Amino acid sequence: MVIVLGDILADYAIRVEQLQIQPKDLQRVSYLALGPGGACNVAIMASHLGLSVSALGEVGRDLFGEIVLEGLAIEGVDVSRVIVTPEARTPVANVLVDEQGEPAYLGFPGSLQVMALPDEWRPFIGEAQALYTDGWVDQAGEVNIIMEALRVARDAGVPSFFDPGPGNPKIDNRWHVEAAGLSTVLLATEEEARRLSGEADPIDSARKLLASGSHLVVIKRGMAGCFLLTADKLHIAPGLPVNALDATGAGDSLAAAVMYGFLNRFDLEKMGDLGNATGAAKVLKLGTGHNMPTVAEVNAMLARFGSRVKLDG
Repeated sequence: MVIVLGDILADYAIRVEQLQIQPKDLQRVSYLALGPGGACNVAIMASHLGLSVSALGEVGRDLFGEIVLEGLAIEGVDVSRVIVTPEARTPVANVLVDEQGEPAYLGFPGSLQVMALPDEWRPFIGEAQALYTDGWVDQAGEVNIIMEALRVARDAGVPSFFDPGPGNPKIDNRWHVEAAGLSTVLLATEEEARRLSGEADPIDSARKLLASGSHLVVIKRGMAGCFLLTADKLHIAPGLPVNALDATGAGDSLAAAVMYGFLNRFDLEKMGDLGNATGAAKVLKLGTGHNMPTVAEVNAMLARFGSRVKLDG
C-alpha cells in the first residue's frame, strides 16, 4: 500500500480566456469542474498506474469533504483512515486556467483540527510500501504531522517521497529543508531546489540536496522535462514536445510516475521517460482529479516518442 498523506482538498477548476480579470469584466468560462485536488491528484494518478493507494488526512463533514472522499473512492483510493471532523471545514482550491494552459490559485484554507500525527496512523505508515507527502500546509501545526510521518517512515525503512512545492506564503517554510533531508526521494522544480539548497545552478542544488539525506533527487523542469540524480548517476530526460492545454497537475502526474518507477526498480532512464510521458499526457487534458491520465494515455505518449517503457493494463 502506498500512502498519500495530507493536502487532500477539493479543486474547483475554471478555464477563462485570460487571468487579468477586472471588476465588472465579463468572461466566458469554457470549462469548469469540481472534484478532489491537491495531493489527491498524486493519489489518483498512482492508482491509475496500478499502485494500491490509501489517503491519510482530514476533511470536514461538509459538501467539499464529501466530494473529496467520494471522488477518491471512485478512483480506487482507500479513504477508510481519513478523519472526518464535523466542526471542520474542508480546504478548497479555486484553480483558474487561462487559454495558454497556465494556472493561478485562489485558496480557501478551511479549518482543520488535527495537528499531530494520530497514533493509529503510525503502524500503517510503518508497514506501507511508500509514503508520499508535500510541502503545502494551511496551518503551522500541520507541519508536525508531515515531519513525524517522515520520521516514522525513515525509522521503518519505508521509502518516502517529498515534494516541497512553492510553500504557503502565509507559513514559515523553512521546515521544507529538514523534510527534504528525511525523504528518500525529493521532487522539486529548479526554483524550489534553489530555495532549499541556496545553490543557483540546478545540478549543484540537486547535489547539495542529495548530500543532505535523499537517495534520489528529481528536478522538474516543466516542458523541458526533468533530470534525476543519485549518488553515482545523473540522467537528463528531455521534455516531450506537446501542445499543452492545461499545465495543472503535471507535476503531480510526474510524482506518481516516479513513485511507480522507484517501487518497480526502474533505472533512471526508464523513470525519466515515464515521468515525462505521464506529465505530457496530463497537460493534454483539462482539469485534474478525475481527469488525470489513464494507463492507455500514458502508454500512447510513451510509444509516440519511442520509449522502451510500456505499462501493463
